Amino acid sequence: MSKTRDKIIQAALLSFAARGYDGTTLAYIAATVGIQKPSLYNHFSGKDELYWTVANKVMEESTEVMMNSANVHQDKAVEDRIYFILTDSTNFIRQKHKGVMYKRFMLFPPESLREDLRNLGQSGDGKIDQILMDLYEQGRSEGVFHEDSFSVFRAGFYILMDGLFTESFYYHEEDFQERFEGAWIVFWRGVSK
Repeated sequence: MSKTRDKIIQAALLSFAARGYDGTTLAYIAATVGIQKPSLYNHFSGKDELYWTVANKVMEESTEVMMNSANVHQDKAVEDRIYFILTDSTNFIRQKHKGVMYKRFMLFPPESLREDLRNLGQSGDGKIDQILMDLYEQGRSEGVFHEDSFSVFRAGFYILMDGLFTESFYYHEEDFQERFEGAWIVFWRGVSK
């Protein structure tokens, strides 16, 4: 990937996060990078492709964080693994620009990209589902989970994760941590024996 393309993606991330899709122009991104707007078309066909590229990059990074966390902590008890995955993923979402971009494309996608971004989200969920299946099987083999189905465990996890992601946008660190810990206790009591 060229340095100019990387700079365009980074400038687009900052602008889309701060201004949204409608508030961002390709002219602004080009000026931020220090190129002329027509030069931007050497790298992207237009604003839709650039927005999708940035959204895809953020989605890939967010699922990578979860996969890496699951792998780094694979020798730990399932309770600890899930806790660390949630901690690591909410720390990623709390990164100012990446977190805001994630929120924008998941909750407020541009109409022209709505279906593509929905598919991107479902693709990310598919990767997360693989992690969750591993955790579910570990919890069952450790004998710590109720007899609930995988779909019940998965639904509980996603509700917790999505709720924490939302809370992370509203609260300062101390308040967020208190809410994180409280939500974690409720979740763990619900899935464990």
